[in-house]
Amino acid sequence: MKNMFKRYRIDYLLFGGLTSFVLVLLTIVIWLTYSLTTQEMVRLTTYYQKGNLSELYNKVEIQMRAIEQISLAASRNNVTTENPDPTGDSYLDYQRREELATFLNNITYSTPIIQSIDYYTVNTIPSRAQGLVSFMDLNQAKQQDWYGFADNADFAWIGEHTIQTVQGNIDAVSFARKIYSNSGKYQGFLVLNMKASSIQKLMSGEMPASNRILLDSGGRIITYIGDSSLYTKIKSYLPSIKEENGYLKVGVPNDEDLRGAQKNTLMVWSTHYNSSATLIQLTPWGQITQGSVHISVVLSLVGASAIVIALLFTLYFSNLFITPIRQLLHEMGRYSANMNKVNLPEDYQNEFGVLFSGYRKLMDRIKTLYSSLENQYKQQKKAEIKALQAMINPHFLYNTLDQLNWMALSAGHDKLSQILELMGKMFRIGLSNGESLITIREEFVHAQCYIQIQQLRWEEGLTVSMDLPEHLNDWFIPKMTLQPFIENAIMHGFNERLTGSIVVKAREAGGEVVISITDDGVGLKPNWNAAREGHTGGYGIRNVRERFEAFFGHRYRVEIENNPLGSGTSVSIRFPVLKAKVQEEMNVSLGGGFS
Repeated sequence: MKNMFKRYRIDYLLFGGLTSFVLVLLTIVIWLTYSLTTQEMVRLTTYYQKGNLSELYNKVEIQMRAIEQISLAASRNNVTTENPDPTGDSYLDYQRREELATFLNNITYSTPIIQSIDYYTVNTIPSRAQGLVSFMDLNQAKQQDWYGFADNADFAWIGEHTIQTVQGNIDAVSFARKIYSNSGKYQGFLVLNMKASSIQKLMSGEMPASNRILLDSGGRIITYIGDSSLYTKIKSYLPSIKEENGYLKVGVPNDEDLRGAQKNTLMVWSTHYNSSATLIQLTPWGQITQGSVHISVVLSLVGASAIVIALLFTLYFSNLFITPIRQLLHEMGRYSANMNKVNLPEDYQNEFGVLFSGYRKLMDRIKTLYSSLENQYKQQKKAEIKALQAMINPHFLYNTLDQLNWMALSAGHDKLSQILELMGKMFRIGLSNGESLITIREEFVHAQCYIQIQQLRWEEGLTVSMDLPEHLNDWFIPKMTLQPFIENAIMHGFNERLTGSIVVKAREAGGEVVISITDDGVGLKPNWNAAREGHTGGYGIRNVRERFEAFFGHRYRVEIENNPLGSGTSVSIRFPVLKAKVQEEMNVSLGGGFS
């Protein structure tokens, strides 16, 4: 049997023999018992939920109708309907305002469920500091989320939202009604605010853990208890609600299933004819059938006792599968880089044989890689030591330049002092705390320092124009980019000349930054392109080219050509917009240096 297992494919053994028979038999037993009990469980649960939900809905509807009647009575009272434009009599207007404020405050005091009242009108009046009634301009209502549907009707329920009260922010459910004067003139909105918890308490009844949602006549959510995503789950089933009381088995998205499967759920609703609200309850199907599952388990145990012998065979086959896995896990657990041999069987001809062979090849590969990494680590340590030593030189040179600057000042050599100061500033920007990227403003300052040093030698003969738009200042660029090209223009383009002109411009174009450096020098030699392909020429320019290609890829390159309209050379440097330092996100280490 064991030799046969080593030769045949595992999937043939998995789906054959007594193991498949046992699984099918258990499935049939559980399914039969589950089907016989589930239908009865669903019938009883649905009957109970419909009755309970109808009772809760009646309580909620009574409270909602009471609010609607209070709102209707308040909107038709002479105190509110006779509050149009100011009369011009200050005392009369004051009396009418006080009468209106007192009338609305009395409503809040006499109705415990009403938390506060908001009166939106064209002619606002001052609100009392600690009062429960707020008078607000009608334009403020237009900024509310509920204004759109409330403005299209004489009254509307406003779903759960947060309001500010003297006790702080609370979650409220509100009812808004339009106010008209006796002459029929539109005056504004009267909004009655109730604590959402008061409505939710009526909805919960004796089962606070239920999932229930209260909708208005337009299908908009008023408030809910339980799952916050109820409305999204049942929105597509709302057109099916046509009777006053009913139920429906629906499929809602299962949040725990990443594949987006549907989870069966019982949806029960209750509403009345011409009612302004609908109460809906969702109950997971598994919760309803929980009792039938228990019965199925008991019956399954009885059936399972008759197939114990078959299960023993299953255990035997399982052991055949587990043994090679244990051997593989054992070898993986004792893995060591210095391990000479992997002790795994070599007579398996099925999937396990492929696994064993692959693991042996993997171990050989790891040994080779480990040896290679050791050599790389040694070379890396040597490179790190050299890099640390190289970092000492710029700092030493910068400090030395600073000392020479003071000596030049003391000796009265102002021009030499100015050159040393500019060189120190260039070194400071060039070091930039080891950063590979600096702002474009700093790069232009670095180039300006170099230009000023050259102008001290050329005096009036060298003119340079630099144009950097303000919004490009804080964007980033690889450091030491401009100086090598400016130096090349001065040293080679103006060689044996007494005058020269350089123009440096930066601009944004199509999500990219373009910097152009144009001079009126002698231009490029005829064979300059071949020399470039041979990797000859200035070290600084070659350094910039290689850094740009390593940092941004082949798409962004530095282009150098003769001016098409005259003498001299034109350099175009193009790179993407960098509004933040991104070198940490790239596996490229950039370096800088002078030409």
